[in-house]
Amino acid sequence: MTSRLPTRATEIWRGLGALAALGLLLVAVPLVLYAVGGSPLPKDVPAWSQVTGALMRPDTDHRLFLGAVRLIGWAAWCPLVIIIVAETAGYLAGRPTLRLPAPARPMQYLARDLVAMVALLFSTTTAVTNPAASSTTHAATAETTAVPSAATPDGQNTNLPAPGRATSAFAASGSEHRRWRFQVVKQGDTLWGIARRELGSGTLYPKIFLASRELHQPQGLPRLVRPDRIFPGQRVRIPQRARKNEPRPPAPSLHTPREQPQQSVPAPTTESSVPPTATPAPSQPPRQSAGETGQEPGDRDAALAIALPTGTYIGIGLAAAISTAWAVTRLHRRRRQPHLKQWPQPVEPEPIPPTAISNARKAHLDTYIERGESIPTDADLIAADLAMPAPSQITVGLRDDRPVILPLSGLSLGLHGPGAPAVIRAVVTELVARSHRARAEVVIPSADAKALFTESECDLIGLATSLPGLTITSSLTAAITHLEAEVIHRARLMQATDEPDVPSLRTADPSEPLPALLIVASTQGNSNHVLQALLQFGHRYSIGGLILGSWPAGTSAHIAVEGAVARAEGPHSGSLIGARLFHVETDDAVDMLRTVRTSQGAAEPSATVRPTDAEVPELGDHTSLPAERNVDMPELEAPMPREQGRPIRLCLLGPVRLYATGMPVTTGLRRSAHDLLAYLALHPNGVTREQVIVDLWPDHDPQAGTTAFHTANNNIRRILRQATGLREPMFIIHAAGRYRLDPYLITVDLWDLTIALDKARQADNDAERRHALQPAAALYTGDFAADLTHEWAETHREYIRRTTTDALTHLADLTQAEHPEQALAILEQALDHDPYSEPLYRTIMRLQADLDRPDAVRRTYQLLESRLAAIDAEPNNHTHQLMAVLLNHRQRSR
Repeated sequence: MTSRLPTRATEIWRGLGALAALGLLLVAVPLVLYAVGGSPLPKDVPAWSQVTGALMRPDTDHRLFLGAVRLIGWAAWCPLVIIIVAETAGYLAGRPTLRLPAPARPMQYLARDLVAMVALLFSTTTAVTNPAASSTTHAATAETTAVPSAATPDGQNTNLPAPGRATSAFAASGSEHRRWRFQVVKQGDTLWGIARRELGSGTLYPKIFLASRELHQPQGLPRLVRPDRIFPGQRVRIPQRARKNEPRPPAPSLHTPREQPQQSVPAPTTESSVPPTATPAPSQPPRQSAGETGQEPGDRDAALAIALPTGTYIGIGLAAAISTAWAVTRLHRRRRQPHLKQWPQPVEPEPIPPTAISNARKAHLDTYIERGESIPTDADLIAADLAMPAPSQITVGLRDDRPVILPLSGLSLGLHGPGAPAVIRAVVTELVARSHRARAEVVIPSADAKALFTESECDLIGLATSLPGLTITSSLTAAITHLEAEVIHRARLMQATDEPDVPSLRTADPSEPLPALLIVASTQGNSNHVLQALLQFGHRYSIGGLILGSWPAGTSAHIAVEGAVARAEGPHSGSLIGARLFHVETDDAVDMLRTVRTSQGAAEPSATVRPTDAEVPELGDHTSLPAERNVDMPELEAPMPREQGRPIRLCLLGPVRLYATGMPVTTGLRRSAHDLLAYLALHPNGVTREQVIVDLWPDHDPQAGTTAFHTANNNIRRILRQATGLREPMFIIHAAGRYRLDPYLITVDLWDLTIALDKARQADNDAERRHALQPAAALYTGDFAADLTHEWAETHREYIRRTTTDALTHLADLTQAEHPEQALAILEQALDHDPYSEPLYRTIMRLQADLDRPDAVRRTYQLLESRLAAIDAEPNNHTHQLMAVLLNHRQRSR
């Protein structure tokens, strides 16, 4: 038996019943009490002798008994009226009332339910009588109509009314947690700053304060009493903001409006793993950048789906999760990477990410460019991921260029057909990738796990032992037992905390690990009835089921090749028929799961590294560049004096910036031309056109790639000629089949850094080396081409960062004896560029101990702890023992 959503008629009858009950409580009860016992107020105050006399003599006429009944009746009715009025006022104002003590709590719950059903009656009646009204129903998988937006003082729109006014749509929804999201206060935050960052205007801070002052705070922290006094770790409620051009799903029961993520940096995905806007599916021709189409960044919508060359078709939500996992993996790699004991030495290049990982990450980062936002760093991605709540729904595909969103809690979906395993792999991979910090857990019997990954040589069971979000059981019976144990555990917690469901329980006690559970299994005889019974309670306990095979107890869909839904039956069939669901090939799923595993601190498997010595201009190493630094590049031996008047300056350390005659070039340059400039600057002695096309336009066919290259080349020349007023120079020289930047007209900050490191390497003694390295600290102002998303850019970015950090560490070592303070400043600058390098923290702690600064040693260790906590790591024993030795040595010396 499947659970059915309440109809409008049912809601109307419930509302009428609640209205009648309120009428009886507020009108009939006092009339009956007055008719039976009279007024509750006595005509005069009785004397003490009259009271004792009435109590001592026999109550033969039952006068005393009736008086007591009257007094108790009026005493119970008055608080009930006060509670009903308070609940009604709180409901209309859109914020919860104060939670009463346990003896009065049943009366409060009764009043709250009656008021909610009456409000539901009026909202439902309006929807029935008004043909233009929204037909949205109050279901577990559908949200009510959005709150009307109001303009903030600075012109932006927010999803809340003007301060001081109640929101009728919010009051009609009866679902507070869908209108607000929670955020943890950080060091240095103010309500004004949070309102300005999250709502677009600091003047809206009273909304956050009024919604948060009654919020239960973590243990040890006070409630919000004054808006000018907030403490790190406190929780505040932020109103949801309306998004421009947000897609309106056709089926209210499935396409729930998305929940906003709690984040401190711009994030490309939301709770439902869908970006703000939709574009055509990637089955259409390859996308062009905003610069190539003549549109400004931000005018185009971000892609909802990504088609990989391997045949995998994934949503942007999974791409974002994999991109974050690769970023965390890289930070773990930096954390463990020891610094060179001697300088200079060759630096090992970064491992090559698998094709699926590289393509998914680039597609995810490209969504920022298409929205006109800056590319986030690895730390930014982690900060956004930490703020994401546990998933309550998941996007499974696209239908008519709109996302198909299914609720995760209470999901009862069976998939069968040739394309079903790949679709299930996509759902499993995304949930495991988003399971960080006990947010989700997938339970699969071992036989079904082998069936889903049968084409892979991966030991999925062994992989699951180091993936907290993936649990593989011996059988379906063991999986059901695991779910039953979770249901009992969660039911006890809800009973102890008096919370109605698991999402409320997470809010009440964030420290309790309560992941969203999804069981993935095939149908097996008698176990189906037990599994069906469990899924019927899924809405409350945050449990869902994805069945490999036909599932008459819920929704059943036939999946054709490439994820197309041929037919479907059940509650969600209307939204699934005609959709194309995301699907992942076996090898790609294994690569993604391995990346998720390494992001949680596991050692990386041995892999080929890229690029080779011939491909990377090894900074400061004459063994790799001298073959290219021949007579046609004399200026690279030393920086050309500025008085010679090179009119073009290209800055690659940080975001790519172009200056002509000292003025920034901000218009007219295509995105492809912007990327080509950075690529040519990275290869000062030139590259072939074919190599450029492979790295910049890998998805284009040879003819389209050649056209794109010449278009970008001509755009660069035209823009630079207009900016400088020079008509003859080519700026990009083509000779002997290779293209390179003209070094007599263009100077590049990366070249200056390369020359400084090369001079230091060729120095004969430490004094000369120290003198040559000193400019490097000022030249390295940021990561290489921080706004490029190509794989080659990320590879060189990490390589240049590591090379420069090692050079700065060596410079500090050369400076430490004579100028320890200056050496400490150099190390701190290196730490800014590599904030997760544990060996660098140890070097700084040793120098601080030599300067007799024990408090600084502790602060450095605490800074390391806080930064590693973001990637679920902590300082190793060697670092901890070093801190203890440094502090104990100082105490003994005293």
